[in-house]
Amino acid sequence: MLSRNAMGVAVLAFGLATSVDAGPCKTYTGTFTAVAPAECSSPVGICTHGTLVGGFPSTYDFVAHTLVPTGGPGEFAYTGHSVITTRKGKLFGSDSGHLTMLPDGTAPFVTTVQLVGGTRKYEGVTGQFVAPGVLDLATGATVGSYTARICKSDDDGEDDAESEGDN
Repeated sequence: MLSRNAMGVAVLAFGLATSVDAGPCKTYTGTFTAVAPAECSSPVGICTHGTLVGGFPSTYDFVAHTLVPTGGPGEFAYTGHSVITTRKGKLFGSDSGHLTMLPDGTAPFVTTVQLVGGTRKYEGVTGQFVAPGVLDLATGATVGSYTARICKSDDDGEDDAESEGDN
């Protein structure tokens, strides 16, 4: 079970917007918000459409494929997929995570998105996003933070971050 203290530490650790160059891999951190989209193709009824701000500004769409009880009260494991969209291309991810449904109608969660491909600038990308957050079960809204490590085999020397001046 994810304690409130652990969630607070995760938010503090990942909440600052930064980007760190590490050879062919780069690390980004920031925050995210999301809402439930008008249509949801998830067989378990969980979809989000959100915005990443900070080191890797973009939008994303998540669709859950499975939601399985893990044995603890209100605890579930889930899988799904994400599409992260930037002006320079899309990143495709295979998601897994765990959430705990609380009596107050919220569900703290931690999602790991394994990058499995992309388009344009992100073709052949690997890496992952790790995103702790809180889902409001009544509205479908989420809020949280992320840290991402994005690796490209043919690093072009450009920063991946989507600045306002990029075309």
